[in-house]
Amino acid sequence: MRSTNVKASLSLMCVLSLGVGCGKTPDPGPKPEPEGPRNAVLVRDGSTGVVPGVRETLLRDFVDLGPTVLFTQDDALHGRELWTTDGSTQGTALLLDLMPGNMGSEPGQLTRVDDAVFFAARTAQTLEYVNLFALWRTRGTLASTTQLVSLPQRPAFVVARSGGVYFAAPDVQGSQEEAALWTSDGTPEGTRRVGTPSGARILMKEASAARLGEALLFTARTAQGDPVLWRTDGTPEGTRAVLAFPGAQGFALQQLTTVGNQVLFWAKDTTSATRLALWRSDGTPAGTLQLKSLAPPRTDSTAQQGFVARDGAAFFAASDVQTGTELWKTDGTPGGTVLVSDLGPGAAGCDPTALTFQGPYLYFVARPDEQPPRLFRTNGTDPGTTRMNGRIGDAPQDPSPTGGTMIATDGALFFLASTQGETGLRLWRAEATAVARAVSDPLPSPLGLMLQRGSLYLITVTGELWTHGGESGPASLLSQPPPRPQGSFDQGADVVDVNGALYFTQPDEIAGLWQLWKSDGTKEGTVQAKPPSTGTNDSVRLSPENLTAVNGRLLFTSKAPSLGVPFALWGYDAASGKAALLSSALGQWVTPRPQGPSVFTSRPLVVGAQAYFLAMSPRKYPTPDELWRTDGTLEGTVRVKAGLTPFLATTLMSVGGRLFFEVSEDFDNCSLWTTDGTEAGTVRLTAPSASGFSALSGVAVGDQLFFWALVGTDGIELWKTNGTPEGTVRIGDAAGADTRLESPGTSVGGTFFFARVPPNEAPQLWMSDGRTLERVGTFGPVGSPLWPAELTAQGDHLLFWAATPTNGYALWRVDGRGANATVLLRASSGGGVVATPSRLVESRPGGPMLFAASDGATGLELWKTDGTPGNTMRVTDLAAGPASSAPDSRIVPSGNRIYFPAWTPEEGRELWALPMP
Repeated sequence: MRSTNVKASLSLMCVLSLGVGCGKTPDPGPKPEPEGPRNAVLVRDGSTGVVPGVRETLLRDFVDLGPTVLFTQDDALHGRELWTTDGSTQGTALLLDLMPGNMGSEPGQLTRVDDAVFFAARTAQTLEYVNLFALWRTRGTLASTTQLVSLPQRPAFVVARSGGVYFAAPDVQGSQEEAALWTSDGTPEGTRRVGTPSGARILMKEASAARLGEALLFTARTAQGDPVLWRTDGTPEGTRAVLAFPGAQGFALQQLTTVGNQVLFWAKDTTSATRLALWRSDGTPAGTLQLKSLAPPRTDSTAQQGFVARDGAAFFAASDVQTGTELWKTDGTPGGTVLVSDLGPGAAGCDPTALTFQGPYLYFVARPDEQPPRLFRTNGTDPGTTRMNGRIGDAPQDPSPTGGTMIATDGALFFLASTQGETGLRLWRAEATAVARAVSDPLPSPLGLMLQRGSLYLITVTGELWTHGGESGPASLLSQPPPRPQGSFDQGADVVDVNGALYFTQPDEIAGLWQLWKSDGTKEGTVQAKPPSTGTNDSVRLSPENLTAVNGRLLFTSKAPSLGVPFALWGYDAASGKAALLSSALGQWVTPRPQGPSVFTSRPLVVGAQAYFLAMSPRKYPTPDELWRTDGTLEGTVRVKAGLTPFLATTLMSVGGRLFFEVSEDFDNCSLWTTDGTEAGTVRLTAPSASGFSALSGVAVGDQLFFWALVGTDGIELWKTNGTPEGTVRIGDAAGADTRLESPGTSVGGTFFFARVPPNEAPQLWMSDGRTLERVGTFGPVGSPLWPAELTAQGDHLLFWAATPTNGYALWRVDGRGANATVLLRASSGGGVVATPSRLVESRPGGPMLFAASDGATGLELWKTDGTPGNTMRVTDLAAGPASSAPDSRIVPSGNRIYFPAWTPEEGRELWALPMP
């Protein structure tokens, strides 16, 4: 569908960065030309309307860098990523799609240092959903955005220092529960691992740190579990223990916070075996002392508040036995650590939150006597702590603040609050008087307040932006997020080539069925095919899925409930639209087994002139126990083998004109079978074993099948077979090999290549000639989750995705001997060119391979390669700049064109066509 509001989010950010309403959206001028060719044709805009429902696209994490403002946003297209604006519509854009596509890198821990921002973000996700992260630095431009170091998790903390940051993160090859200390000056070469002090353990789940001058105080534990306060100057020799807390294994050092020339934190009370206390440290053992026997507040809202400081005093919420959770202050001495006011008499407490300085007062929200939240302010004394009254117009009305962020300006404090009898929230203003006043009408569920360059904004969870002048009057809606266009390929639409003609499915949203369409690559030549139908007078319309071509005929799967036909295989006559029932009761789901799920694919596997598929006999329903084949005609559809028991048959694999498949014998054994298409020629190749033997997945290598087997409980072995029991033999052990059904390896010139990560080693590429196993090379650091993936033969070379030394995915090539490893495409920023490896699709015999990738300058787009770096290039740039059209795996060559689904802001995800490269 074509959207008419694609610039709304840019207008929104124009308002934010300038601090005023932009009025009429500036004319953006002509649309910039993409850097790549622009010969892609939209085959069909097959869907109307917008994606239904409310989507959360909250803007947050604003950092003002002067010339530009950074923020994060989830635009529902790229996931949450880092954006930038210079105050103009043209200057507001996605900075970099760090996770190319719609997954989102989720940038966080944004820390400004001088004119740059350090941040952590996700950079890749493996097919096993293991995430990889990195620390980055940017000045707000694409050219200045650099990956500093790859990390297996987000840092436990990121703390600014002069010219850089301290941070703690696990080593890629080590325990993911413990971190090492790092320091960075903002360059990759200046990002150094300081390490972990001898005998210390920095725990990811509890580590805390605070800057003290040019040093860092941080927390760790001894091998025995005692917490220790440490100090470092960023060098191993300058890292030393400040104070240990022996016998405090059940306690952590919490919320280290810099207040002037000291750090406040919570630690074990030296006078109690069960309580915490407030401590301070100047970075020396003598200057580290307990201030007061107190405990941090128990509620999440107050615990996250921490300490707020001004004029040498720090205010905080804390709890003791006598008063409950109340407001306290400290000047860093035991005698100067005192209760400000006991608003909730006795041990009930008042749970102070949202501590905010404005003018001479500290404002906070509290709940004395378990009443609704109310606004209070204090000058730091008990007599000077008072509750704020409220008015709406001239009528007295008590506001009940949300407890969220309050905004202080030079002249007033602003907060959101509800009142009794009203729905929604109003914006309130508090000044020097003890009476706050409502300055807006009830608002449509704002999420929070923000002060940006002198102007007050309200942002809703759905991305609406409102502004208010601060005086009495209505709030103004400045911008709404654009609707996301509904694309016909958002769902499971299918695409297949049938003798040079492209057939694809489109959703019929009214009938709730799939329509069948065909195309010659032009809009004029894209028409709906005759609807597949069956029954009396062809009155029953079918919903085609799993399109498959065999012998120039189109097959599909569909149910026909009105005829009592379950999920079945059908043959389609293009001239009449008639559908012939070939076989019923196909398997179509996933069933778990000890070694992982057995995937039942309903799509037939084409082997030469036949298509094989699995079906279920009535007595074995709902697990498939019959093997069938078809040439696409009713007469040529025959059952090959019945009674594949006692459990199920699955995993079809082909070698030449022969089919291999697996049959689960019991929970410990999965036997390998083969067939030549006849019942007599269908034989079992491997027998059950007392210790367990399960064939897992395999690949054709010449006229043999190389396959993986699980022997016993954890022994992965490589086997091969020529289709006879005596020719089914073991090649060797391969612990750590990638045995997944979707990536068992591939063959190049009779050599089998596969991915492997032996225990405690880096990801590796291996090969086998059927006699021995040999390592080709190592890709990425030890512990990296980025295995070589999507191994694909291109002539006498192997193409694959694998990690670079910076641990981001790149496209690689080796020759058929496993030599001459070459990077074909890597990202200029040091990240990965893909977030998750994409398929490599041959455009035509001997032609270039097609794939989706991002070089960092543009988003995830369609690329091609002939196996050389110079001829690895972007084919098209449908979503200009860093935005991504994100072509998916349904890339299909047909006739003289390439077809692929891709997203654009105007149409959503639809089918596009390109001339054959």
